[in-house]
Amino acid sequence: MNALIIDGYVDEPACFGVPPYISPYVRYAAGVLCAHGYAATYRTCDVWRTSSEEERKELLRSSDIVFVVMGLTVPGRYRGGSPLTLRELETIARSPRGGQLILAGPVHAGYTLRGGTHAVKILPEGVDFLATGDPEASLDIFLRSGEWRSDARRNYRQLDEIAPLGAEIVRQHPMYPDIIAEMELSRGCDRIDGRCSFCTEGASALYEERSAAGIASEVRTLASCGVRAFRLGRCANILAWGGQPTNKGIRPNPVRMEELYASIRTAAPDLSVLHTDNCNPLTIANFPDESYGCLEAIVRHNTEGDGLSLGIECMDPGVYSLNGLKVSLEEAVSAVRLINEVGFIRKTPNALPSLLPGLNFIVGLASDSKESLVWNEKFLRTLLDENLAVRRINIRRAMVFPGSRLEGLLRENPSRVKEREYRRWKEWVRAEADPAMLARVAPDGTLLRGVIAEERSGNLLFGRQLGSYPPLVGIVSPEREVGEKLDVMITDRGSRSLTGIVHPLDINTCSRTELSALPGIGKARAERLTAGRPYASQEDIKKSLEALDAPRIGEKLIGYFRKTD
Repeated sequence: MNALIIDGYVDEPACFGVPPYISPYVRYAAGVLCAHGYAATYRTCDVWRTSSEEERKELLRSSDIVFVVMGLTVPGRYRGGSPLTLRELETIARSPRGGQLILAGPVHAGYTLRGGTHAVKILPEGVDFLATGDPEASLDIFLRSGEWRSDARRNYRQLDEIAPLGAEIVRQHPMYPDIIAEMELSRGCDRIDGRCSFCTEGASALYEERSAAGIASEVRTLASCGVRAFRLGRCANILAWGGQPTNKGIRPNPVRMEELYASIRTAAPDLSVLHTDNCNPLTIANFPDESYGCLEAIVRHNTEGDGLSLGIECMDPGVYSLNGLKVSLEEAVSAVRLINEVGFIRKTPNALPSLLPGLNFIVGLASDSKESLVWNEKFLRTLLDENLAVRRINIRRAMVFPGSRLEGLLRENPSRVKEREYRRWKEWVRAEADPAMLARVAPDGTLLRGVIAEERSGNLLFGRQLGSYPPLVGIVSPEREVGEKLDVMITDRGSRSLTGIVHPLDINTCSRTELSALPGIGKARAERLTAGRPYASQEDIKKSLEALDAPRIGEKLIGYFRKTD
């Protein structure tokens, strides 16, 4: 028996599945199919698009089950792939095939690809079944009994049995082994004081947690299949995991957090990336001491460049109250301050900071206005004035889903942010806040290891590390090739991206273009350095650098070069 899994990609508040990420949805479906004796073929939608028509027809004809997962409930811009479109789904659904077509993922809540739009409910002709609950549970019941239960649910005991069975599917990913496994820790929202108006996570399930043993077991199996990068991203609030419910929310538990991270490290001792994603800033504001202890546990075990995504959304008190948002401006500042206190350390010289906050803003909430953007700017200026750092700033426009509380609120309290006001504020963030934060996070001389070159433009290669929201890096390198994995030392920054050169640079063989990219060098000084070749020692290099009419430049730049002694 054959099955075909088409990965149309997912992007939810607590789950990401656009390459290089591979989501739990496809792995769990593969596990169920494996348990029932099916041989599963996996295709991302990008690979599907580039396959020949004959290959696509043959895969559909020879498959007894076609499982399509897709859906975006938060807007994004993606470099790793392009999500499946409704038209593409309709083409697949109308094509002749050997068996039933199952549609799964957050698309069941509605379809849209852009922020600032209203999602629409879809069920294209030719789709046999739509999963509205846990797709793997519905699929399991169907394969056992022939009955389709759209809203079926599984528990974590059941999940821990099927998840490791689906790990082998990662070998079919087009970017394997350079992929990130999105790991599930919990589901549902841990808040007890209501839900954000735009919430999709809390609306879909009651809050429940997976055991550390179950998580570690799946990590161990994925590691045995060649995965070395993991993100604890399917989780609405990392600090709630393992905590104790109280009337103020879930109190974090540093002992349990240590247990979780230590068990993952034991399960995958050779991992290269261990990052996380979501964190409720209100948890930090309500439980600063316990949060501090949990953050310390994370920093002990994570890898550099990690970030905690904080749902700041909007700092306007009126918008905060009406939309049931998480934190006030003062509480948000306190959360950023505490994460900086624990996480702004560099575990090795020149590394990225270990753990910093990321900020998520949403424009288009009920009753927001030009004044709301002023509040947001006030918040960011406070962080800048306090010399605090954030890993990145996301600005999104709300997606409005049928039946959501936001849909109802907007009828009576529409967003009053005009397009020109939105663009002006976003331009201020990109021109002032982003560069200042990036300079704090990745100053000249910062070393990024394992940058994967993705595309070339002239003398620049563009690439990223595996990780959570990795910065885009322009690598000055006329000779290196797309697909190479490079260590890069930073030489400059733009508003949201970095510039660097391959590290270490061989001064006797590198190009003049690479030399001119060094801070303070430029074309003329690069020519003088080139004319002085060959250099026999580090001391020779340092003396030549210091002779370039720039005091102390040798001490500053010597770290960019390979030792020649």
